[in-house]
Amino acid sequence: MAIIRDEGVAKLTTRSLARAVGIAQPTLFLHFGTKSHVLVAVVDTIQENLQKKLGALDLEGLTPLDRLRAVIRAHLAFIQKQPGIPRLLFSEALQSGDPLFRERMNVLVHDFLQFVAGLIGAGQAQGQIRADIVPQQCACILIAAVQGLAFRWILSGHRFELAEQADALIATFIEGWAVRA
Repeated sequence: MAIIRDEGVAKLTTRSLARAVGIAQPTLFLHFGTKSHVLVAVVDTIQENLQKKLGALDLEGLTPLDRLRAVIRAHLAFIQKQPGIPRLLFSEALQSGDPLFRERMNVLVHDFLQFVAGLIGAGQAQGQIRADIVPQQCACILIAAVQGLAFRWILSGHRFELAEQADALIATFIEGWAVRA
């Protein structure tokens, strides 16, 4: 992640990775056959760490909307601590279609999308969110806004705190999703 954070995905090579961890390049190939396998392992690690971060939140006693706020705050704080994540997400390697890497990243995004859609659906079930919206669509739009914020953060050279933007971002959506009188 340090190589990706500092230099981008294009500069992550098996040679640069082997040098960074202090092993011979052939040793790296014993564990990872290709750069694609390295990128998949990175995505697996991101997902595992994000799940731990979200699992550490005490969501049980919260309303669905407060759960959603807590998840978005935690997600943005996680990104801020791992600035290589947006660089990975917006990388040419992902866009140009390394199939193995692209599919694994797609699974990660899909799983998070389903999780957020479930929180929105729970808000609907408790009468906190309008029944006429589609949770899946709203989750897509919310995640796109989070990604856009992360992209703006990268472009700014990390000049603002992502986590501080979470409340404004989520308030905008929650107000639009609020039950109408």
